[in-house]
Amino acid sequence: MTAASATAKIVRNAERISVSQSLAQIVVVSHGAPTTTSVLIADLFGRPHKNVLQSLDGLTADGTIDRLDFKPIFYTDEMNREQRAYQLSERAALISMPFIGGKKSREGQRTLVDAFLAARDEINRLRRMHTSPDWQQARLEGQTARRDETDAIKTSVDYAESQGSRSASKYYLAITKATNRALFLVNTAVGKDFRQGLSAQQLAAVAMAERIVERSLMESMSAKTYYKDAYRTAADRIRQFAALIGQSVPGRTPAMLEGTK
Repeated sequence: MTAASATAKIVRNAERISVSQSLAQIVVVSHGAPTTTSVLIADLFGRPHKNVLQSLDGLTADGTIDRLDFKPIFYTDEMNREQRAYQLSERAALISMPFIGGKKSREGQRTLVDAFLAARDEINRLRRMHTSPDWQQARLEGQTARRDETDAIKTSVDYAESQGSRSASKYYLAITKATNRALFLVNTAVGKDFRQGLSAQQLAAVAMAERIVERSLMESMSAKTYYKDAYRTAADRIRQFAALIGQSVPGRTPAMLEGTK
């Protein structure tokens, strides 16, 4: 393979990942089912959200959309005000599309359908992956590593508070974020089901990172290290480990990316 063809392959893979990620932001998998929101539909269709809500209110009121296919939710707008919205199942979203309108309705409908199809593919991929003995073993080992790391962090919180820290409880989230950012190509906060979408290799990497954190914190506390330095050392070791194995897209190992046709 020439350098030019290799570069072209990398670009094509990057484009596929970018499209996949954007579709995944439109339709998310919640409790094993694909869903979207009225806010996202309004943006896709180029229509004010209040107008989309009016259309959906009518469709839900007359039973066109079944009550099991939508859920009232709330979000914070750009002015930090709480606003109401709808979370919609695939069925509800597809039924409502012809009634939404908007200056980008055709483009919006096409994109929304593509996003739901991509979500179905992702659900099927996860189901196949979760039946793999390697994945199940990696998940069990990862859960053990997570518990041990959590115990070490709890001890370090008490340790930090004994040295005067008033915000040591934030270390649980801070260390998790540091691990995810070091190991994975993620731009936003991840959900609680994040690990369910990781490959067996990625679960093993997370477990190793958590073992590193556990050992680093315990060593620092044994050495009577100042709590802030103990945390920095653990974070540095995570980054060093990530630099050795390389970052990856959640659910995809570098080898999988290279093999994408």
